[in-house]
Amino acid sequence: MVVTGGDAPRDPRRAGTIPAVDLHSEPLTDETLDEAVAFFGAANPFSQKTWGWDTGRFVDWRWGRNAVVFSDDPGWFGRNCRLFREDGRLRLVAVAEYGEDDVCLVTGAEDPAAVAAALASVRADHERRGLGLALEFSDRAAWLREVCREAGLVEEPATGHEWEYDLAGLPEVPPVPDGFEVLTLADTGDAVYRGVSDCLRAAFGVERDLVPQLRHLEANPMFRPELSVVAVAPGGRVAGYCRGTADAGNGVCGIDPVATHPDFQGRGLAKAVVLRCLHNQRALGGRFAYIGSAPEPAPGTFLYRSLGPAGRTTACTWRIPAEGSSA
Repeated sequence: MVVTGGDAPRDPRRAGTIPAVDLHSEPLTDETLDEAVAFFGAANPFSQKTWGWDTGRFVDWRWGRNAVVFSDDPGWFGRNCRLFREDGRLRLVAVAEYGEDDVCLVTGAEDPAAVAAALASVRADHERRGLGLALEFSDRAAWLREVCREAGLVEEPATGHEWEYDLAGLPEVPPVPDGFEVLTLADTGDAVYRGVSDCLRAAFGVERDLVPQLRHLEANPMFRPELSVVAVAPGGRVAGYCRGTADAGNGVCGIDPVATHPDFQGRGLAKAVVLRCLHNQRALGGRFAYIGSAPEPAPGTFLYRSLGPAGRTTACTWRIPAEGSSA
């Protein structure tokens, strides 16, 4: 499909301030997957700072939860990730994390023309599928705000934060209470997955068994067992957990999720597992790590502030107004 100005009723390029560009759109396939992964690696740290997406988040999107939940729908990844090319060169990747209305139009630099073209195409596709459309990105990306404004999208309240950590200046991992241990998957092996699943389910109110998802993550090309960190209580229960990724090529790392079982909260376990993960990311070539959180005053924000972040950005959302809205 060639993206042109006629793909959507409110193409931002028609305002004349954003140059028109013709991009060819195609679905993500197994044949183009390596190219897409390489695109995210080359786009960072810009794409992480702008869209909140790095190489690790993309490979988790492809090899983690979605690969398990949508295993009976082989076309899911192609519908929810599209590659936009100009003269054969990959210029933008549009990816929807869970196949809902949220979409990120990831570029490797400030590229309003490519975003405007992709936005017109994605909007038309979502309308055909009966989906809404929301873009999430850093509130510091003023150039994206202008693209959204010209396309008729409306800004909503802040949806979360992205915390940045400089791995060159980390505090030491704090001690944990007597009888507890902080270990990694490299120490425990995958027998710990049952305990990790129980911890995550209790912390986030998830009903489904998460062991298949945890096992499938091992298939992704960036999986490192030393970045899956657990706090183990006396008696062997998993009391806390976090999981990280590290891209040595650009030094950008991420941590998601971070969880403490409700039975063990308030003992400093989350801080210990996150700092162990950050130290291990640095050992793998990481320079900066990012952790997302809900808006203030979500409980996680107190933890992430206590870790001494080098910076924090706020995620903003721009959405097509609902039918009947006066916006």
